[in-house]
Amino acid sequence: MGCTDTPGYNHPPCPACPLGAGSFRSPDRGCYTDVALPLYENLNIVEQPVNLSGLAGKYAEKAAQFIQQASTSGRPFLLYMGLAHMHVPLSVTQSSANPGSQRPYRAALQEMDHLVGQIKDKVDHTAKENTFLWFTGDNGPWAQKCELAGSVGPFTGLWQTHQGGSPTKQTTWEGGHRVPALAYWPGHVPANVTSMALLSVLDIFPTAVALAGASLPQDRHFDGLDVSEVLLGRSQKGHRVLFHPNSGAAGAYGDLQTVRLEQYKAFYITGGARACDGSIGLEQHHPLPLTFNLQDDAAENKPLYRRGAEYQAVVPQVEKALKAVLQDIANDNTSRADYTQDPSVTPCCNPYRIACRCQTS
Repeated sequence: MGCTDTPGYNHPPCPACPLGAGSFRSPDRGCYTDVALPLYENLNIVEQPVNLSGLAGKYAEKAAQFIQQASTSGRPFLLYMGLAHMHVPLSVTQSSANPGSQRPYRAALQEMDHLVGQIKDKVDHTAKENTFLWFTGDNGPWAQKCELAGSVGPFTGLWQTHQGGSPTKQTTWEGGHRVPALAYWPGHVPANVTSMALLSVLDIFPTAVALAGASLPQDRHFDGLDVSEVLLGRSQKGHRVLFHPNSGAAGAYGDLQTVRLEQYKAFYITGGARACDGSIGLEQHHPLPLTFNLQDDAAENKPLYRRGAEYQAVVPQVEKALKAVLQDIANDNTSRADYTQDPSVTPCCNPYRIACRCQTS
């Protein structure tokens, strides 16, 4: 994250961007004031630091313009909007909510709901018959942000909470990786239907390509699936296996040590992220994976008995799937790049000003 001139709500609070020489960085607090938070349109920075209190209005205006222009021209379009909601710092436009009567998270959620509704309404008035909307998130609540984090619902990761720490963002528990998803396309996507098919954000790209009538390159392997049949209500077949990369709480970041096999989830490593009270859960390794049946235990409370028939039947399949994907990765042409120390990749529209400050829109 970067700094802004209107820091909004955070826990603990972060300072505004500096106006003079000197910078401040506190990784423990998640505060970074040496680079201002940018707002991108395509590959261009249009505002740095972004004004969070006016961001929802900018989103709505730009989306409406883009959809209208595409509809008028008759050309197909793809609009991707990476909303700042519901990440800290939370900031709500004064005209759209009354901070004095609502808590910040609720007000920000209401603002996002209204924003998404505006985009949907624009589509309905211009290209309803042939426009597909897909809404989803990238991770669960960030528990250390306390009342600014949101709720995990029934995905409480009780086994981990008993060990300490949080089973939310930065972990591979359901509270960290399971996210809501909504699909909308009148006349094509059935209304008021909930699917239990196992999908992933990795599926967005191949599905969008398929719905557009195009095809994927054949010289590479894609982890995502075309799940259009699921979204159109013609199938309940999603992924049989998904892999949850370590996300910061335990193990090497990005390593695959948690496996989802149908309704089962197997952990070769566990650990709790920092909770609201500051506690963390110690990293634990499980050579015999800790395995849950999510169909019966969405709260991930009681792992399967290791000597039981169900465990004995599932774990060999988990091990086979994990071995296969690790071999697939090893055989692929992959590269690793560390951009953290490369100043050329720092988002900065004016390197000659404090915190890269500029206003171009």
